[in-house]
Amino acid sequence: MTPPVLRAIVGLSCASSLLARDCSGDATCAADDAIDSMSALQTVGGERVRVPMANSTARRDRSSAPRGVPFLGGGKGSVLGAHEEGKLLIEEDGVLKTYYLPGATIEDAGRTVKFTPPLRFYLMKEPTTDYSDAAKFYKPIFPGKTFTVDMKLENVGCGCNVNFYLVDMPVPEAGKDNDHYCDGQCFDGLGCCAEFDMNEGNNAVQQITNHACTRDYDGHPDWACHKWGEPEVKMSPWEFSGGRGHTIDGNKPFTFSQQFKMTDGQLQVITTITQGAAKVVKTMGPNAQLQAMLNTGSLLNGMAFVTGYWTASDMNWLDGDICGSGPEHCSGAPAYISN
Repeated sequence: MTPPVLRAIVGLSCASSLLARDCSGDATCAADDAIDSMSALQTVGGERVRVPMANSTARRDRSSAPRGVPFLGGGKGSVLGAHEEGKLLIEEDGVLKTYYLPGATIEDAGRTVKFTPPLRFYLMKEPTTDYSDAAKFYKPIFPGKTFTVDMKLENVGCGCNVNFYLVDMPVPEAGKDNDHYCDGQCFDGLGCCAEFDMNEGNNAVQQITNHACTRDYDGHPDWACHKWGEPEVKMSPWEFSGGRGHTIDGNKPFTFSQQFKMTDGQLQVITTITQGAAKVVKTMGPNAQLQAMLNTGSLLNGMAFVTGYWTASDMNWLDGDICGSGPEHCSGAPAYISN
């Protein structure tokens, strides 16, 4: 049976690989050589996954960069004008439904979101910035469904981060951003909760990361959640990057599709990126930390959908394979995600 389809204006990615070349067993692919010195590939449960090295300062730096700032409008519960409400259409199982991404720029009669830094947005059932009320969030339940969008990231390069992810917000405390936000990085002044990064990326890279919160991370007794992510899967430069010579040219439009496949209670997240006849498929799981995200994360109950576009000079942990290890400067060029 074909799983139900959630075709949305917002959404991305997934993780580990079914490669076009033979990378099975202990074979080493050419793409493995592109890994930067801050991480290494290891075989874990049959998957080739990126594991941060113990001395990885770049990975530690990641936790010091909160993802943009929230749109608050005129304040909690304020009435939003038509230009602020972010009214959009999402197709669920063949039916178009209306939801809201307050503060976002919506084009094409509700079918395209235009992203510019530095805001982040929350998918809501109604046009409101009252982020304290969980009932006002639209929390899609993804297991058993497939999520599909079209993306344009032309000139959205090094130092840029266009993202879609799930978190267990809102938390009771308003936090320093006054939006009851939380994520797996557990930033000072913000809440701490499970986070599943459906996608982070730019025209040089696409990455999917699972940040469950099991509080049992060897070598990191202070971690409530896995800050580095497990599993984490990143597209290699030969699979995805800007310009010719890559399976997917990140400077040209592409379609992103992600299936949350359930088999005997085990979750796999299968992502396919297509561009004309070209295709890259990535598979994440099954994995113990991914199961924790499913059951207590909690994907089964639905999580808040967050999306945005932020920038940093030290985005090397994300795009260093292509962009190098020096300071980066995001172009600020707009990104477009369409239904």
